[in-house]
Amino acid sequence: MKKIVLTGGPSGGKTTALSILKETFGNKIALVQEAATLVYSGGFPRKDNSPIHIEHAQNIIFYTVHQLEELAERTSDAKIMVCDRGSIDGAVYWPHGPEDFFKAMHSSLEAELARYDAVIHLSPPPEKDFYQATNVRTENLQQAFEIDDKILKIWEKHPNRLVIPREKHYFEKAEIIKNFVENLIAQ
Repeated sequence: MKKIVLTGGPSGGKTTALSILKETFGNKIALVQEAATLVYSGGFPRKDNSPIHIEHAQNIIFYTVHQLEELAERTSDAKIMVCDRGSIDGAVYWPHGPEDFFKAMHSSLEAELARYDAVIHLSPPPEKDFYQATNVRTENLQQAFEIDDKILKIWEKHPNRLVIPREKHYFEKAEIIKNFVENLIAQ
């Protein structure tokens, strides 16, 4: 099973893209939910963004990502797994930097990059009017851009990465993503 990760800054359209892909490709793809949303919407405390809270949250999120992906691999007959964020994304939130993140997770950037066959990066919308805050998304648009830039940087070594610029209208983004996934299914 090929594994694609949808990544990018907050409100880039990842969750909507997952819905469109499932509607387009049905059982040819398996979807993996975003671990951070599951953790935070499940009640994990996010009250002060202190290093101790971030470290514990990112530990849980990292291992949840691995478990959700393994579960999809073992229980689905789909040709493609599409993940809402990947195991690497937590490194940009880690208070002590990416190198320390991978050390704390007993892994490496190279090992985590190798987990994915392709990466699709969706950036937040350029206009404030289109940025959507949620109960688990606490960043403002400027912070979303800063996170997006860090995520772009940390995934830059992946050999099969599609970056969709933030200037693209969402329907254009959706068409680009569908074509990219269709090509992977056909391989």
